[in-house]
Amino acid sequence: MSLDSHCRTSIKRVLCKYSHWDNDFQYFDEFEVIKEELKTAYGQNELKTYRSGKLVPTESIEDVIESAYPPFVLDIVEAWLNINPQNARVVEKELNERLLAHRCPWRFFFGEAILIDSQYLDCEVRAKLCNYLRDNGITGALEEFNEAVQDLTANSTKDAVVNAHKSVESVMKAVLNEQQGTYGQLLTKLIDSGIVPEYYDEFLKHFEKLALGAVKERNLPARAHGQGKDSTQVQHELAEFAVNLAGSLNLFIIQRWLDREPEDIPF
Repeated sequence: MSLDSHCRTSIKRVLCKYSHWDNDFQYFDEFEVIKEELKTAYGQNELKTYRSGKLVPTESIEDVIESAYPPFVLDIVEAWLNINPQNARVVEKELNERLLAHRCPWRFFFGEAILIDSQYLDCEVRAKLCNYLRDNGITGALEEFNEAVQDLTANSTKDAVVNAHKSVESVMKAVLNEQQGTYGQLLTKLIDSGIVPEYYDEFLKHFEKLALGAVKERNLPARAHGQGKDSTQVQHELAEFAVNLAGSLNLFIIQRWLDREPEDIPF
């Protein structure tokens, strides 16, 4: 895990840009609050950073952003977003744009740092999807898809494919304004609604056979009905395929939904 100097400088400048003033234009030092919160969280009386290759104490949040281990930098951003909710969304957007420009695989969504992917193409597909889900209030699918990505990163491949599948179902429910239904039932309604052209029907059905070939591992012995003696996992490449395919399908469905006339959108 790494953050180059360009990422660190951008993070520091964006946070400084929006710091120190509240909605009533009263001075508020976010960095001072964050400094004390991090000391409490880390169980330390002082923060430390690297200077000339040596770990030294510092009272400056800017120093930590510039030189500390990357997890500490991400903690600072998350803490800033937590204590400054009125500016959190615009700061997340600006930070994510800067991280994109620097080809950094980390993004911030709803106050949390999310590792999208180390591969640039996958990174951008997933980041774009997360933005669409967040901006359109499809929070259930966003949580499930983020969990799938995090599970994949942690090599919890079984959970990754299950959450990937859940995210597709949640997206279909959101655009159809439905509260329940199986994948097949939702797909039929999706085609009937005109959101997705009829000629995509077979392709989307193959998602059940291909991606859900991994997801449906949960319906096999030792997947969803008790694992027996040993914990079972899906092959990593199969899980990654399921997550990436789910992300692409979600993005496609949402983009089709957003392209409809406003009066046709169910909510």
